[in-house]
Amino acid sequence: MHWRIVTQAVLLLLIFPQITEAQPTPTFPPVGSINEDFSPAGLERLWDIVGPIQPPPFTTTREPQLPIPVPSSPPPLYPSWFAPSPKDIFPNIKLPKGFKFGVATAAYQVEGAAKDEGKGPSMWDWNSRQPFGVLDNTTGDIVDLHYFLYKEDVARVAALGFNSHSLSISWARIFPFGTADSPLNQAGLQHYGEVIDYHLKSGVEPVVTLFHWDTPLALQAYYGGFTSSRIVDDFVNYAKTVFKAFNGKVKTWYTFNEPRVFCGFVGSYPFNFALPVGVDAKAAPYLCSYNLLKAHAGAVKAFREMKIEGEIAFKNDEFIGIPWRSNSSADADAVERHTAFHIGIFSDPVYKTGDWPQIVKDTLPPSFLPRFTEEEKKDLLGSADFFAIDPYRTQWVRDPDDGIAACVANPSHPLWPECNQVVEFDSNSGWATGPSADLFASWLQATPQFVRQSLKALQTRWPTKKMYISEFGFAEPFAQQLTEIFRITEDVARTNYYMTYLGEILLAIHEDKVPIAGIFAWAMVDNAEWGSGTSVRFGIQHVDYNTLKRTYKRSAMALSEFYKAHS
Repeated sequence: MHWRIVTQAVLLLLIFPQITEAQPTPTFPPVGSINEDFSPAGLERLWDIVGPIQPPPFTTTREPQLPIPVPSSPPPLYPSWFAPSPKDIFPNIKLPKGFKFGVATAAYQVEGAAKDEGKGPSMWDWNSRQPFGVLDNTTGDIVDLHYFLYKEDVARVAALGFNSHSLSISWARIFPFGTADSPLNQAGLQHYGEVIDYHLKSGVEPVVTLFHWDTPLALQAYYGGFTSSRIVDDFVNYAKTVFKAFNGKVKTWYTFNEPRVFCGFVGSYPFNFALPVGVDAKAAPYLCSYNLLKAHAGAVKAFREMKIEGEIAFKNDEFIGIPWRSNSSADADAVERHTAFHIGIFSDPVYKTGDWPQIVKDTLPPSFLPRFTEEEKKDLLGSADFFAIDPYRTQWVRDPDDGIAACVANPSHPLWPECNQVVEFDSNSGWATGPSADLFASWLQATPQFVRQSLKALQTRWPTKKMYISEFGFAEPFAQQLTEIFRITEDVARTNYYMTYLGEILLAIHEDKVPIAGIFAWAMVDNAEWGSGTSVRFGIQHVDYNTLKRTYKRSAMALSEFYKAHS
């Protein structure tokens, strides 16, 4: 799921103006100072970097009471003359045969059981304990405790009639120390085997992401994580272990979730306090991008050599964008820069050329962005079987106030190196691009009017025979302030978001011939939304964090009705 770290920092300063340089700073041992000790004592030393962990309220897998009760359909939101019910949105258009219609989660955000059954610490376990690392100090220690409640969660997804769940595996549960030469945690591998089997038993297809941002802390401490080329072999070893374990059971795989966002926060607060000596925070995201793409290519090469059943790619995020001023060549150029730095930097090497976008190479020197060798280009090109995108919104893009050329020539410019800016309102009318999500997800606006345009543009630039909408969703404004369940479950803004997007997706499939083969709603449940913690609620189910009780929201019921009517 998205987390815009720059926006987060701005919000923190607005809400807590007392934050100054005099405040406590993050603490992390100098990279390379921790011995690669794979003993229980060595693992405990890694957990000491994080600090005390809150134990879960129970440590056994809970068996759900079946069948899961599904509430009666909520009353219509609006009169039928104003808006159709979910089943009546283009009722004569059906989803393609075999369409994946599901929900999405990520390990750190939902699992809890942070230290249970041999798991090693991740960098998010560390981040959540740093000053202002998470807005509301939420940790991943317990959150939804999906680790022990996964059977209930899968059963609740099945009860809605959905057929898929996109989940991620925690690298640090499989290899607590992360490295290829470190011990495998058999308990972690067995756990995910049981999770996958229960999905299949319940008629819910597991779609698996190998890495959703939770870097094993050991790898950051040993050599600097994704800023080091050592990460490549360690990731490929982890990937091969998981492929072998679940071959034939998982048919759709992602190597990485939203690599642009992940690499962006590698060089941002507080992760910039865990960089190796000599690695510049501005360069860190691009070193990460280089090593991550090589890790992706290595994992896909192994996937194919091992003859693993199924398909594999990675998950893109963001949007191409629309020129803010339609008659401005500068804004059209800004869109190209936005595209190159946000989607093209990962999609061009894999789907188009085997190399970085030219705009990116023209801007960044090799000291920032290492250049691919001819062999690396060959490995990268074609290393995906489909295109996946998390198209939460599409917005306007314009050039910097002082122009693109001045920005590109000045590495100290606040917009360098991307040298474009996103605008959230129309240049002519001044009206917003779309309704805003919660304050602490201020990057997000609902923009269904641009969905078809955006999906067509993606298919034109990086054509594939299959596309997944691997995440989309909306953060209901002020949801965290509500206490009465009948108010909490009435998530009107989120429901409208899903229904309008799904209507446009139907048209994109049937009228624009975009080969969309599945959609995944973010998120299955309210969870730990990275730097915003539980202050932001993306779930189609409410979670009472005192009792861990799940409750369907209106959006869940609307998605269920839509899918049943269009299957």
